[in-house]
Amino acid sequence: MASSSSADRTPKLRLIAAVAGVAIVLAAIVAVVALRPHGADAAKPARFQSADHNFSLVLPDGWRAVRGAALAKIASTPAAVLRRTDGTGVVVVHERPALARNSRSLTRALTAQVARRFRGVQPVSARTVALPGGPAYVYTFARPAAGRVQSIAVAPGAGRTYTLDAVTGSGARDVAAQVGAILRSFDTTNPAPRS
Repeated sequence: MASSSSADRTPKLRLIAAVAGVAIVLAAIVAVVALRPHGADAAKPARFQSADHNFSLVLPDGWRAVRGAALAKIASTPAAVLRRTDGTGVVVVHERPALARNSRSLTRALTAQVARRFRGVQPVSARTVALPGGPAYVYTFARPAAGRVQSIAVAPGAGRTYTLDAVTGSGARDVAAQVGAILRSFDTTNPAPRS
């Protein structure tokens, strides 16, 4: 009988240990959620402000802005370049003269331009998004052979147009989410960094 009662205890002890383990995991999750800042207390991401103070963008953790002499050396003379420190994402901002096109003509023009520039392009989406300074047009396409996904955002400003070119690795959803946050944060109405 002694062996029978110890055999009966083993499943009960395993069940108690499993329940205790689940309770510890749940307590740890509750502690992490309770300690994480919420709402107004949550830390706001850093913002990058252009040298001419005409626009600002969110600068997520793990991203750095190219500044000063390094920015001036880039042949295409961008207004800003944001790079992910691990090399998996980049956003380049150019300032251009004002465009007088609608989204349909932009889609045709960008599709033709991208097809001339890259092989094996697969359009993903073309849509208008709301930005703090007004609507922007975002054209996204994949380059499967290169393992890249690219977005071109066209955002009008006061008498000018900004283009934001973003490149990420395909399948890098976390990087794509950060790029999306950067593009949606583009602000020409209140470009000063927020504290």
